Amino acid sequence: MHSYEKVNKLKYETKDSPDKAYSQIKEKARLYMSGYKSKNATVALWLKTFILILLIGVSYSCLLHAHSFGVLLFSFIAFGFVSLLLGINIGHDAAHNCVTGNHKIDNIIFQLIFGLQGLSGYVWKMRHNFSHHIFPNIYDNDTDLELSKLILLSPNEKQMSVHRYQHIYAPIMYMGFSLSWIFYVDFAMLFQKKHANLRLSQIPPVEFLKLFVIKLIYLCIFLVLPVLITGLPVLQVLLAYLIMNIVVSVFLAFTFFISHHVLETKHAEAEYDNTLIKTSWIRHQIVSTIDFSTDSAFGNFIFGGFNLHVAHHIFPDVSHIHYPALTDIIRETLIENDLHWYKSFGFFDGVVSHIALLKKSGRGEFEEAEELVIA
Repeated sequence: MHSYEKVNKLKYETKDSPDKAYSQIKEKARLYMSGYKSKNATVALWLKTFILILLIGVSYSCLLHAHSFGVLLFSFIAFGFVSLLLGINIGHDAAHNCVTGNHKIDNIIFQLIFGLQGLSGYVWKMRHNFSHHIFPNIYDNDTDLELSKLILLSPNEKQMSVHRYQHIYAPIMYMGFSLSWIFYVDFAMLFQKKHANLRLSQIPPVEFLKLFVIKLIYLCIFLVLPVLITGLPVLQVLLAYLIMNIVVSVFLAFTFFISHHVLETKHAEAEYDNTLIKTSWIRHQIVSTIDFSTDSAFGNFIFGGFNLHVAHHIFPDVSHIHYPALTDIIRETLIENDLHWYKSFGFFDGVVSHIALLKKSGRGEFEEAEELVIA
């Protein structure tokens, strides 16, 4: 039994485009995947997992044996950053059940890795899989638009005078991205009933217990043990922990935002009841999503498929190890059909574009949205 119900009736006019681009992409993807045993983890993914876990162990060992603030700070940043990479690369795949393909095992992997970040992940997984992935950039249907009242990303949100300055203060807010999720948002999401197009119900009592246990373990790993074992002053440990979170938060926030919230992507304005998006699912997934650093082997290694986000939205149940090949298939098929939906740029171009979007949206200047009609 699901712990949620869908409260909005929004739907797409059709799954495929009139050009049958989706059918063509799926067929080419099927032929590609026929060369592999499954859509799940390959040797390459397990090797990446081993490398990241090894780096986590080494960096944490260095952290606990630090005898100066410099070593402590470097070790904290390395430990926090590599832990985040494990979440982006392996935890995210596990959330989509494409590491082992076994739902129970993948869910355990997901819960353990998110727990390392200090997060329960229970509500996040439902929000991510059953809201954001279905209706990206659609107000009141995409939970990722429910960031903060201080950040205006959708033309449907209420505009406030302070939003005119969001391109200035938002990047500063992003510095506290991880801390706010660990110590506030994670709690709020579990107690909040409505999440965009979802309404939570029948949350198992054990999830509330797990939430508090995860926080205690996280505090022990990141603060208590470093203070007790290193013997360094508490303020130095707290400062190193804070700086680590700022570094991780900025990286995570921009990785998250530039996949959907930039000048080059589109939003869809939705009515609140019985609405139909007058476009195909495949088109909206592509025009509301953008890739970055597509040809960078290093980018493909660290971003865990977030940089090849179009392929992820079309094939969310496939491991990100396959995204470079699937991205080539998507681009090739769209070019063959003379469809100009796909866009990509560099990571730092994405950062600039996101800030430019904040500036324009803060002034109420939104691009023309996808067309919707009453069903």
